[in-house]
Amino acid sequence: MEYKTILLPVAVTKKQTAKIETILNETAEEGWDLISMEAQTSMGGTDGNLAVFKRAT
Repeated sequence: MEYKTILLPVAVTKKQTAKIETILNETAEEGWDLISMEAQTSMGGTDGNLAVFKRAT
């Protein structure tokens, strides 16, 4: 297996949501499977979401 991480932005607007969807769809087209997503926080706010993917080598 091989693994990949991407820090996705926080989706506040429809444009940001569309950008996240594009990133996820492009990553899936490359054969990556999303296995987890966790909010990354600092100073009480969310900086983004860490997406972890895996695929067979």
